[in-house]
Amino acid sequence: MDTVVQWNIRGFRSNFEELKLLPNRSQSAVVALQECRLGEGQLSPRGYTLLLPRGASPGGEAALLIRDGTHFSEIDLKTGLHAVAATINLEKTLTVCSLYLPPNSPVSKLCLAELFEQLLRAGRFQRAFSCVGGLPPGWAGEDAQRAHS
Repeated sequence: MDTVVQWNIRGFRSNFEELKLLPNRSQSAVVALQECRLGEGQLSPRGYTLLLPRGASPGGEAALLIRDGTHFSEIDLKTGLHAVAATINLEKTLTVCSLYLPPNSPVSKLCLAELFEQLLRAGRFQRAFSCVGGLPPGWAGEDAQRAHS
């Protein structure tokens, strides 16, 4: 069975050897990474495609690894947050987002609500969703709340 994994990697390059083991050790179709600290021209592990936020500068903090052969569509997010997302077709169609929020950096409720609404629109207002850590009640915008009521 295909899985989706979330990993605060704390340095893509420093954990690259472990990343290379993914195809042999797991059935991970998608790996959402945070604290990547990517360098220029960073390669993905064999068997995976590396997605970075559009317009990301070196040192990007969020990334998605998607196993080769997995059908996906990258979502063009309009946000200043460290975020990358894609719609992934596994047994079901999922919208997966990797988001990094730096410690001690303020993030407005509006920025998060706008990101959430973009993900909902891209996922065609899927009824079931999961957010690691969860969003506090009232953080999603009016359209997002209507979609889940």
